[in-house]
Amino acid sequence: MWRVVLDNAALTSALLNPTGKPARLLDYAFQGKLRLFTTDRMLTAEGKVLRQKTMRSRHGLSDRDLSGFMADLPVLLCMVEGAGRRGTRGAPGAEIDLLTCATQSRADFLVTSARSSLHNMPQQGTQVVRADQLVRLLDRGA
Repeated sequence: MWRVVLDNAALTSALLNPTGKPARLLDYAFQGKLRLFTTDRMLTAEGKVLRQKTMRSRHGLSDRDLSGFMADLPVLLCMVEGAGRRGTRGAPGAEIDLLTCATQSRADFLVTSARSSLHNMPQQGTQVVRADQLVRLLDRGA
């Protein structure tokens, strides 16, 4: 079973568009075809994004429903303990969190939604891919 870390943009897309490629990755996690990893810091950032006014209009959840949803996410996403901001100089904080999470979870794939400096950094065995690329691999049964 592949170990996968989603960046926050891919996770947000999966939550807002249930028919998109990032949402397919969540489906594969529910089916036990892959394991998704995150950190408390990454989930906190996701909660802040989902509470923004523009996002609220898209997902339509009340504060209570959104809080419940965020509380349920760790059931699907395996939590990586102690991931902090250390290591990679010059990378923005969110990228450091992703790299730390990928390293500590021994992730096979780090799914990013946009081209970033992550593609140019050594990943210690973790491949940086887009959601559509990983879905294609999973669909082929690789």
